[in-house]
Amino acid sequence: MYTVDDLVKFLDHTGTAGLIPLATAQALVVATRSVFDVLTDQERKDLSKVDVDAVIKRFTNKRAAEFSASTIKEYGRRVRRAIDLFRSWQRDSTSFRPKTRATSAARARGRRGVVNETPVDDGVETTNLTLSKPGTYQTAFPVRPGTVITISNIPHDLTKSEAERLANFVRMLAV
Repeated sequence: MYTVDDLVKFLDHTGTAGLIPLATAQALVVATRSVFDVLTDQERKDLSKVDVDAVIKRFTNKRAAEFSASTIKEYGRRVRRAIDLFRSWQRDSTSFRPKTRATSAARARGRRGVVNETPVDDGVETTNLTLSKPGTYQTAFPVRPGTVITISNIPHDLTKSEAERLANFVRMLAV
C-alpha cells in the first residue's frame, strides 16, 4: 500500500540524493501530480489498488484540451516509470539502483578503459538545478525548441488556487 504523497516523497528523495538526475525526478513528480490529480481522495490513499492505465485514460479525457497528445503520452510514460522505480525501491531499498546507460562521451572513454555511466535520459533537459529552500522544488519547462524556463521554490504543497495565480501571472508576461 502506498499513497500519492509517498510516491512524490520518494521521487523527491531520489532527486536530492542523486539517485536519478534532479530534473528527471522533478519531471516525474510533475507528471505524477498532474495525472493523479484526477483521483478521488480515497483513491489517492492507496495507489496499489488503482488501475494506472485507467487513471491515465481519465487524465487524458479530463485534460486533453490543456495538453498536446505527445505531452499526455509522455506524462503516462513518466507516471509508469515513477511507479516502477518506487516499487523497485520498496522491494529492496538498500540495493536500489535505477537503470543507467552510458552516454556517447562515456562510451568513448570506455573504449579507452574508463567507464562512466549516467542515469537514463527521460527526455528532460538536465541543468544544474538546486533546491533553494527546504520544502520546495525546481522544475524546467520547455517553451519551444531551444528555450527552457526554470521555475524555482515551488512549494511541495502548492494549492490549485496558488497554481492558478501563478498561471495568471505567466499569462500577463506574454507579449
